[in-house]
Amino acid sequence: MAAKTGIVKTTTVKDYITKAKKMRSQASAVKKFIDDFDVVIEAVIVEAVALAKAAKRNTVMKADMAAAVDKFLKKTDLTWDQTAASVIKHNPTDLGKISKTILEWIAAHESTKRRK
Repeated sequence: MAAKTGIVKTTTVKDYITKAKKMRSQASAVKKFIDDFDVVIEAVIVEAVALAKAAKRNTVMKADMAAAVDKFLKKTDLTWDQTAASVIKHNPTDLGKISKTILEWIAAHESTKRRK
């Protein structure tokens, strides 16, 4: 697990929820949010720093941070090649399960089309 950044503070989150959303918040809910978000913050910063270093700079630029945010926070559809590469990373047992699920899906949809 990534190191705690300490960037997001419990009181800040609780105050925001109270003032902006007019709701109370449970301490464990705020802790869960901060713990999970902190991991993302650390990952984005590590990626942005790596991009800056790869460009032989010692300053993280807006483009570095934007690319890091895109990588970890933006949801995009994968191309077929990216999807295949992601699936192939799984172990052989999981690949068998994936294959079986795909074949079952195809069979179910072929049966539906034939009935129509």
